[in-house]
Amino acid sequence: MPRTGSRLVANVVSYGADPTGSRDSTPAIARAITAAESRPGSEVYFPAGRYVLDDPSRRQVDFTIDRPIHVVGAGPTRTLVVNELGARNPAATVSTTIFEIVTNPVTQSGEGDGTTISGMTLDAATYDAGTSIMDFANRTTLSDLVVKAPRSTNTYNPNAFGIRVIAVCNPTNRYRVFRSGNVVSNVVITGQGAGGQTELDLSCQRGSTVDGATIYGNGVDVFYCSHDILENLALTGSPTPAWSAPSYTWVITGSYHITLSNIRTSGSGGVIAPDVVDVTRDVTIANETMAGTGSYLDIGDSRSTVITSSHLEGIRLAPVRSIVGVDVAGSSFTNVFCKSGKVIEDLVGLRCP
Repeated sequence: MPRTGSRLVANVVSYGADPTGSRDSTPAIARAITAAESRPGSEVYFPAGRYVLDDPSRRQVDFTIDRPIHVVGAGPTRTLVVNELGARNPAATVSTTIFEIVTNPVTQSGEGDGTTISGMTLDAATYDAGTSIMDFANRTTLSDLVVKAPRSTNTYNPNAFGIRVIAVCNPTNRYRVFRSGNVVSNVVITGQGAGGQTELDLSCQRGSTVDGATIYGNGVDVFYCSHDILENLALTGSPTPAWSAPSYTWVITGSYHITLSNIRTSGSGGVIAPDVVDVTRDVTIANETMAGTGSYLDIGDSRSTVITSSHLEGIRLAPVRSIVGVDVAGSSFTNVFCKSGKVIEDLVGLRCP
């Protein structure tokens, strides 16, 4: 194993991984990760090739990362990791997450904080398998990735996502359980998420960023987050089959101080969704361009939404209880819909018909 000072470079092929895809590489990759974790800050390197994960004895997670390491491929067009623990393998009772980055559940820091994953394609779609990355840590970077996500209605994992950057939070603990400083950059995600699952899920994040994401399918979910920035997004909602929930490009729920900028949407223009506990507030949307006809940017219960320099097909104001403060001055739009009988006030740049 090459060393650079105290840093190791663990080449997965040197540990027995098969770059031809002819046999399962799960145990070999696990050995390479374990070796790199023995010296935090080390690298696990995937040379160009096709690496198959097909070990039905494993459950839930293929690779848990609990020390800060760098998982690096030769590039998304050259390094392909294929999860076959789905429809292909009759011995599998549940499909798996490929990479799970964990942190200390007590201190909410340490362990896998600072890990990076970059330069590869993660394919969970071909065999309708599980989630590609579950990131529970802080200050991680997920970059230069292509993620092929499965349907979230499959037999093996009905809760499959593309990438999840999350803390395990809910309305009662969201101010105590959160993650911070995570970065998602230059990713392409394709999927057929349904039942509310999205291809990129950000939950209970503070000060995290998404910079450069192209997503086909249910797009970005921002759930109980604060002070996050999402920019340079190309979001195309997939056609909605009869068995699925509506396909959205972006959704913000129970969050505050969120900025979205430089967005191209095809299909839904996005949703600020009502929440039973926390009303979304202080959302800024800059330079969004909607494509298509008959689509809306939907605004539910919220406070202080500002939309600037945007070209929208339509705006729908449909609170469960109330909307206070929507400013669209300087933006263009064709249609406006307002839900009758609800509190909708402090509008700038538009009025309810």
